[in-house]
Amino acid sequence: MGESTGNRTDIGRVPERGVVDRDAIEAVLDEGMIAHVGLVAGDGGAAHPVVIPMLYARLGDRLLLHGSPASRLLRTAKSGVEVCVTVTLLDGLVLARSAFHHSMNYRSVVVFGTATEVTDWDDKVAALDQLTDHVLPGRMAVLRPHTDKEVRGTTVLSLSLEECSMKVRTGPPVDDAEDMEADVWAGVLPLGVAVGAPEPDPLMPPRDAPDHVAAWSRGAI
Repeated sequence: MGESTGNRTDIGRVPERGVVDRDAIEAVLDEGMIAHVGLVAGDGGAAHPVVIPMLYARLGDRLLLHGSPASRLLRTAKSGVEVCVTVTLLDGLVLARSAFHHSMNYRSVVVFGTATEVTDWDDKVAALDQLTDHVLPGRMAVLRPHTDKEVRGTTVLSLSLEECSMKVRTGPPVDDAEDMEADVWAGVLPLGVAVGAPEPDPLMPPRDAPDHVAAWSRGAI
């Protein structure tokens, strides 16, 4: 990150939107819910790109990915191929005075590297705990521990955050001077994650939703 050196994390288009602050990068990863994982699967003439949305979590300076051992993408990734992971938060629609200058406010992180399988039992259990609590903080504290069968039946990959970059757009539209007097509304339509009232399992005896469920939120408008 930083000055252009030909590295794949360098931002080519609109480089002034690049962010190198590690705390800001980690904040986006901690707020996001879905990562898109891309890699090249297959060999020779059968090689083809694949991009799959996946649950993820950050644990320190590593990104965790998980799924079924039967997943073709996970089987390919853990064999040692390079992956590209992106996490994007959409913060608003930017409505300009011309169609050309319409845009979006966003925060986006891209991570490159070689994913490795987490095989140590304790590390894998800790990773599964983190993946659960990433989705709903505090959830593991009220759940039973993972069973041995569940741990064995899940593949967890770990990816270093050493090679990552972030790009951000904020603020109002940027219109051409000749369009500034146009008779059209311009501005930003903020976007966030709407959270409805918890819907209890009908097979569960009546009980109030716990605070970690009822008070859940992901970011703010």
